[in-house]
Amino acid sequence: MKFAELYNILTNYDKENLPGKKAHQKLAPKIGDVPFRNFKPADNSKQSAVMVLLLKDFDENLSVLFTLRSEKLKSHQGQISFPGGRMENNETPLNAALRETKEEIGINSEEINVLFQLSDLYVPPSNSIIHPFVGVIPHNLKFNLSKNEVKEIIVKDLDFFLDDSNSKEEYWEFNGRVTKIPLWHIHSKTPLWGATAMILNEFLEIIKGSWSITKSIE
Repeated sequence: MKFAELYNILTNYDKENLPGKKAHQKLAPKIGDVPFRNFKPADNSKQSAVMVLLLKDFDENLSVLFTLRSEKLKSHQGQISFPGGRMENNETPLNAALRETKEEIGINSEEINVLFQLSDLYVPPSNSIIHPFVGVIPHNLKFNLSKNEVKEIIVKDLDFFLDDSNSKEEYWEFNGRVTKIPLWHIHSKTPLWGATAMILNEFLEIIKGSWSITKSIE
């Protein structure tokens, strides 16, 4: 997908009718057909923000950037995620997403073209409500990783995720129960699943629904 196509979709999308929960639940771990966890926020939940960061190359093709989280972190250690983290006092969700992106991978806020805000998602293991944003950067920027937070950067073509055949399912055991895990294999050792996959899927649902309409009109 080219940047111009994505920009047209996101700038004209009805932001009052995001796929939200339906898109999230498609990629949620399940026992049978029921999500493994309850995604209703707890009263004492904390606020976080992430940046779904897209890289644009010289031909305006897009890739998605992920981080492989350090094993030193208190939650979601060693998992694939988007740059992001907890909001600080009096901080807006967008400011938190931009600050955390700078702290984790060294990309300044002025280098990010923020395009869109996705639906919030509550994540029970970290008791956190995540506010996701979509931003674009040139693909040739230099990264400066925070070694205490980020083990490595993973970049995958956006078109890979738009191809439904690349989405897989596996069965894992959680607390003695067999759980169906929707995921993508984008790393040699670590799958992309859980909250990051759920956030990404809403972004993909927006694109695929609007893109098919655009292509049919053309």
